[in-house]
Parts: sequence; C-alpha cells; structure tokens
Amino acid sequence: MRLTGSTIVLTGATSGIGRATAIELAAAGPRRLVVHGPQPAAEVAGLVDQLSAAAGPDGDVVYLRADYGVLDEVAELAVAVRSACPEGVDLLINNAARPGPRSRELTADGHEATLQTNYLAPVALTTLLLDVVGAGRPGRIVNVASATHYSATLSLDDLELAGPGYSPASAYARSKLALVTWTCRLAGRRPHPTLDVVSMHPGVISTGLLHAMFSVGGDSPEHAAANLVAVAQHHDDNGTYYDERRPATPNPIALDSVAQELLDEFTQRMLAPVLPAATA
Repeated sequence: MRLTGSTIVLTGATSGIGRATAIELAAAGPRRLVVHGPQPAAEVAGLVDQLSAAAGPDGDVVYLRADYGVLDEVAELAVAVRSACPEGVDLLINNAARPGPRSRELTADGHEATLQTNYLAPVALTTLLLDVVGAGRPGRIVNVASATHYSATLSLDDLELAGPGYSPASAYARSKLALVTWTCRLAGRRPHPTLDVVSMHPGVISTGLLHAMFSVGGDSPEHAAANLVAVAQHHDDNGTYYDERRPATPNPIALDSVAQELLDEFTQRMLAPVLPAATA
C-alpha cells in the first residue's frame, strides 16, 4: 500500500508507539491523517501542529478524541471518522492500548478494563467502519498486538478474569490474544476482496505501557513505528501475523476455528449495545 495520498486512521496516537508512528506517517505524505487519543484537543494541539507541518500543504491532519473505557464514545468515534473521511479509509491502524491495572478494574460498561480497551473497543471501531475501509479499492487493517499473546489462553468461561489468578500481565496478554484471534477470524471472512487484515507485534518497546507491567528495557518507540509503517505498506498478506516485520505463526489458539467462533459469540454479546442489530 502506498501511504502517500492515502487516508489513514491511527488510534492511540498521542503517546508512546502511537505518537512515534503518527509522526512517521505524517512525513509519508498522506492525503488525510486522522489521529485518535483520549485527551482533549487542547492538550495535544502541539502534536497536531507538528503532524500538520510534517504532512505539508497537501496533507490534512484531524484529531478525534474518544475514551476507550466508554464504548459509546467508541461508537461516536466511528461516526466522527466517517465524517472526517467521506471518501473512505485506506488504512486503519488499531494501536490504542493500556497496560493491565494493578488490580482488576471494570469500566462503566461493566467489562474488565484491559479487555475493553485493548480488544472490545478496537473490534467495535473496526466493525463500525468495515464498509468504508478499502471499499472499492485496496485497503488495510493493522491490529497492533503483542508477543505476550503466546503466553495466554482465552479461557472463554472467564474471559474477563473475574476468577482467581488476575495479574496485570495476564490481563494484557489475554486481551492481545483475543485481538489476534479476532483478526484471524476477520481475515478469513475478508469483508472486501481488496481488504487485507493483519496483526503484529511491534517489538519490545520502552514505553510507559511496558514499564507498568514488566521490569525490562526495550527499543525506542521510533523502532516500533518503523515496524508498523513497514507492515502497513505490505500487500497480498491477508491474515498474516507479524513479529516486527517478519511473518510468524501466532498462538495456535488464534488459528483454531472453534475458538474463533466462540470468541466472536462472546464479543458480539458484549458489543451488542453499540453495534447495529444486523451486525451483532
């Protein structure tokens, strides 16, 4: 996919990997770059100005706010994206994520917070935009996952970790396994013949998210951004999971058709309040 002249939507663009990726995408010369974050617009005005300067006079940068801890705001974000991109979306990068909190937390929607932010919210946004991403032309969805998904199981009888054994790392890993599994399912159904759907591990990256859960170092956010932008420009790779820039085999659970269908049933029930009845 060519980034120059494309319409790109990037979630979680105001810090860490997302911020570095937004800067690199802006420099690639998109027609329109829509960046999302949880902050009020005034708090990220400097970043938007920086992106606009990098995009140049032919590029248009739009900032949209939404709290992924509130599913109604995710639905509103989808409406705002449609309004900002009347010609459709060429590339959607679902990057927004949070670390697992120190102790289990529920959102206002009643879901485990990590699962909602890292899985339910991007699934809702993607589902609500499926008809405009790559419709009638090559399109691409990149879901940013994590190598931690290899350590997880879905445990669909307790997907939201209400039972014993909660930990921040386990909540995060499970949310990312769910995202990879859902990505594989969506790729298998390929809503448009011109749409490629992939997931990726961007690398072990030194960000606040990493350090909130793990006592390890990592590469720079710019390293991850370079990986994301490289994967964003691939083509004819529908359903691929990338370890940084290399195609890899994901957790076998993600490839299991029964697990995919059961997860989708749970997901549709959890998202029913914000998805159209025909979709849910």
